[in-house]
Amino acid sequence: MRDKIKLNSFAVELRRDWDLNPYSPIDLFSIVLSKLPDLTILFYPMSDNTSGMCIKNINGIDLNELKEIEFSKGKLSNDMFICINSNMSKGRQRFTLAHELYHLLFEEDKRDLIICETSNDDDSEIEANIFASYLIMTYEGLERYAKTNNLTEWSLEEIIRAEQYFQISHHAMLFRLREHEFISLEECKELRSVQIGYNARINGFSDSLYVPSTKSEKYFSLGKYIRSVEKAFNDNKISPGKRDELLLDAFRSDLTYKFF
Repeated sequence: MRDKIKLNSFAVELRRDWDLNPYSPIDLFSIVLSKLPDLTILFYPMSDNTSGMCIKNINGIDLNELKEIEFSKGKLSNDMFICINSNMSKGRQRFTLAHELYHLLFEEDKRDLIICETSNDDDSEIEANIFASYLIMTYEGLERYAKTNNLTEWSLEEIIRAEQYFQISHHAMLFRLREHEFISLEECKELRSVQIGYNARINGFSDSLYVPSTKSEKYFSLGKYIRSVEKAFNDNKISPGKRDELLLDAFRSDLTYKFF
């Protein structure tokens, strides 16, 4: 199993490759879609035990609906798919995206399809979780944040402020604070039980980081699939009806009915 130093170095190197400051918060979804043009992200409600999944090589997966995309035939080998459980909080969804990136970009596992369950504690999942935590908030980033804000004690208000700054989930933040020995094990257990959304609101922040997707976002998609459908339509390779059908399959009725 790769150690934490190595996993943090992967996170820092990826940020560097993407021209990102290793200390600052990042808009992960926007950055990933910009830097990985062959990636499609699908948001979909899953069971409580499943955080997400990824497909490294679509050619190795038997998905009948994808076989209908004739215009992509012969070009699927570079395509990557990440599916995220939209029933989980926005903070957890960001964490899941970073987690799946580890499987896609750094892991040596040769499986084409990886389903990530929250109860799975094998080395692969542990490594992906640690990497995700460091990508969202690097070791150096948290240390610098604590230093520049003169934090010697971490109250709930200060923890929420840091979570909002880094856009990291409450549980992931507590895990990191415990790892850096900024809080004790007893404090960590106590802070896990707070009503984090309510406490964020009474401290003047939005609770959007701590709640699941809205109804309109439960089924949604972003990335290459959308562009591929539109390009095929513009190149007269598919009919208007087929375009709408493919976009509806990807939960993008806003593009078929031209909602604004």
